[in-house]
Amino acid sequence: RVQAALALAGSVGLVVADTWVDRAGKALETAGVEFSILGEEDDFDARVDIVPATLVKGLEFDHVVLVEPAAIVCAEADEVVGLRRLYVCLTRAVTSLQIVHHQSLPAQLQKP
Repeated sequence: RVQAALALAGSVGLVVADTWVDRAGKALETAGVEFSILGEEDDFDARVDIVPATLVKGLEFDHVVLVEPAAIVCAEADEVVGLRRLYVCLTRAVTSLQIVHHQSLPAQLQKP
């Protein structure tokens, strides 16, 4: 999904639960995609930023790929706080948003 977003003009944010940052980095390395990790590398100017969910507030990206919404919700001690964090993550895209998941989506994101 990140490679598809790279075909479009603009910045790409790969938003993941904080515990998924290393896993996301390894996947991008394997795919040959240059990236930086928000909060770790200040100087690197890659089009793709891996963004831990706890650091995404206030940021915007042209394209967002959000990985495992359930993991973002479950990372918080309280479900309501987790859902609020997920909402913030979902609203960071200016042009496009893609959601990637293998786990069940939180009930609030499922079709009625």
